[in-house]
Amino acid sequence: MQDFIRKSIITKLNGSVFLLILLLWLISFTQLNAQDSKRDLAELKQIEYAAEKVYREATSLYENGDYWKCSKKLFIIMDFYTEFSKLDEVIYYMGECLYEEEMNDAAQKMFKYLIRKYPDSRFLTKSMFGLQKAGYREEDFKKALTVYYNILKQPKNDNVIDASRYFAGQSHFHLKNYDTAINIFKQVSNNSEYYDGALYSIALCYLKKKGVASSIEYFQKLISLPIISGERRRMVDEARLTLGFIYYQINMYEDAIDLFGDISDVSEGYQDALLAMGWCYLKIGKYEAALKPLLKLIDNFPTSANAEESYFLLGQAYILTGEYDKSIASYQTIVDLFPNNLQNMSIMTKISNTLVTEEDKLEKLKVQILIQESKLLTTLPLNQTSGEMPKYVFKEEKKLDEFRENLISKLMEERENLIYMQNSINDLQKMAERKERRKDWRGYAEYGISRALFLKEMQYRAN
Repeated sequence: MQDFIRKSIITKLNGSVFLLILLLWLISFTQLNAQDSKRDLAELKQIEYAAEKVYREATSLYENGDYWKCSKKLFIIMDFYTEFSKLDEVIYYMGECLYEEEMNDAAQKMFKYLIRKYPDSRFLTKSMFGLQKAGYREEDFKKALTVYYNILKQPKNDNVIDASRYFAGQSHFHLKNYDTAINIFKQVSNNSEYYDGALYSIALCYLKKKGVASSIEYFQKLISLPIISGERRRMVDEARLTLGFIYYQINMYEDAIDLFGDISDVSEGYQDALLAMGWCYLKIGKYEAALKPLLKLIDNFPTSANAEESYFLLGQAYILTGEYDKSIASYQTIVDLFPNNLQNMSIMTKISNTLVTEEDKLEKLKVQILIQESKLLTTLPLNQTSGEMPKYVFKEEKKLDEFRENLISKLMEERENLIYMQNSINDLQKMAERKERRKDWRGYAEYGISRALFLKEMQYRAN
């Protein structure tokens, strides 16, 4: 019994000693930890200051549209300032830079990471919109709409909602859900940068639905807006051109002429407007008036896609004003400059074969770009652990930056090749379509020459 009591006392004493040692260790640890915390706090402040400086430089580059340089700055923060308080914003801007550089997969990875990692971020809705834009760009309209309806569940963000509505309306438009598209476009605020595009798209939706009167109403609403920017000018000119064609189709030629005449000479549709004015004046019998826009078109754009038709209309106008020699010269230009049907078919065959070859090259280049994007994704530091940065990381900074720089340079070079090839293919396609659509202009011109010569002979005999 005494042995048992003695052992119990010893056990309790040992326990007390253990507790005492533990208590002393905790006190000591707390004191040391306090010192470390002070040191860590100072380091964190330094890190925050340094990261904030780089972040401000990055956002300035972003605002100026220099997305490549911006992404390089953001990479630095993600690599070496993992404790930065605005890391969610860094990830968002990285996603936007990648999107602007048309690296869709990499951009979506960034947006998805932010949504998963920072569900309370004020950039959450913006990142969701980034996913919506990326889906739309890929022509995955259902995917884009899924993201849109999830955005609607979030607290309203005025900086995002109108843009999201616009892309949602466009998605429904491409899916031929015109009524739904119209309803969404009508919700875009009139002080939004997407308002002009929404009005134009509503007009197109009504046109698709055969609602010509409603379509005209919205085109006129867009045209009546004051010109406050280059983008507004572009949209208004596009609306004038489209509405002018509508008026032409319903025989409202003078109204169409007014619209075509208001289109800016820097507009992409300016050439089409000049040609359309020529047609309108001929339709209402104002042959002298038709000469001015047609001559302006030929003088300023002699090799444009509208050249053949311009010379044909000019020949018509000169015949109707009795200037037969000028008419013959206009028609003869078509005969001299543009091939006959057999030559035309040969050219079209060559163009078709070239298109097949170039499209095959394009697909191979797309694969190469996807491979490069995948390599780039592996360099994105999305899984960094927090804590003190190892010193060797700083030694590797230059090496890592050079690797990523070379990777991005290669990717950008291949993307430039892709854009060049796409533009070349588009030009070839337009040429093929133009040749197919206008392959009989030479025949019309030869008939026009014969008619002009006949009328000239009749005039001579009458005198």
